[in-house]
Amino acid sequence: MLSNVLIIGVGLIGGSLGLALKESPLVKKVSGVDNDPESLKKALEIGAIDDSALLEDGVKEADVVFLCTSPGAYASIIERIKPHLKPNAIISDVGSTKLEVMELLGNLPAGVSAIGGHPMAGSETQGINGADRYLFENAVYVLSPDASATNEKLNYLKNLLEATGARIKIMEAKPHDELVATISHIPHLLAAALVNLTGGESNSLMMAAGGFRDTTRIASSNPELWLDILFSNRSCLPEKLDNIMEIINNMKKALENNDRELMRQELSSAKAIRDRIPHIRKGLIPGFSDIVCIVPDRPGIIGKLGLIMDKENINIVDIEILRVREGDGGTIRLGVPTLEDAHRAVAALQQEAIKGWVR
Repeated sequence: MLSNVLIIGVGLIGGSLGLALKESPLVKKVSGVDNDPESLKKALEIGAIDDSALLEDGVKEADVVFLCTSPGAYASIIERIKPHLKPNAIISDVGSTKLEVMELLGNLPAGVSAIGGHPMAGSETQGINGADRYLFENAVYVLSPDASATNEKLNYLKNLLEATGARIKIMEAKPHDELVATISHIPHLLAAALVNLTGGESNSLMMAAGGFRDTTRIASSNPELWLDILFSNRSCLPEKLDNIMEIINNMKKALENNDRELMRQELSSAKAIRDRIPHIRKGLIPGFSDIVCIVPDRPGIIGKLGLIMDKENINIVDIEILRVREGDGGTIRLGVPTLEDAHRAVAALQQEAIKGWVR
């Protein structure tokens, strides 16, 4: 069955979803709804949607509806679209919490299936300008079906979302919200607290190096969006905050009592657990290898790297500029499929007087 898909909210997530779903063999058409005419215009220009629609008109034609707006807008949107949903439609969302939205979707017309969704991916560039066809590649995409969703409908949505390259995981709403409280929402609060700890002092900000920047990167996210996210998970977060404060208090006691062993236990435990996180990078096939090379700062240098890899018949599966000093040079990371490819690539680079090594 070919589906008409409606994306309500063509920002970063909605636009990226549209770009990916348009490549699915199960999709007939992707339509978009947004309050911002410029976002709709951009979504059409980059091919994230096939056409734009008014909310009620778009819902009448849609077999699958994705809510991709701020979670704070869900309630009013759901009330508006309820009378217009097709009898066998699937309605999903992309919000960071699931209990609250599944309650909102709990009284839909007969035959409509509600399947909550949470693609665990994002970008510093917000809005449609940050849309990326590969944003969800290798990311976890949680689906939380309610009682209205048959296995047939759930499997259909899973097959539809295969076009995104995400790893689909089925999870009930409550365990999902408890999990993201720990791995997503508490880290955001801690990042905000760390930044606020500087007091905005210029000396502190000037000295902020890679570790601080990496740890606090998410504090630059949209505060209004995060207000919606945090308060939608307010039933889980207070207990998690108590837990993190207990851990911090243990570290404080270790320092106050000159207890190196207690601090060692906390640090060693953190390292052991952190090292168990699966090493799956978004957008890369499993088993890839990294090369780091030092290159001069001159026009065409990235193209030259591509030509060197092409000559050796080595595919570049990922590329990242790590550091750069204008007028001097920089370091670039290249991802290649295998370790053997990486060693051949380093040898080829060295023949061209480019220093490189396998990381």
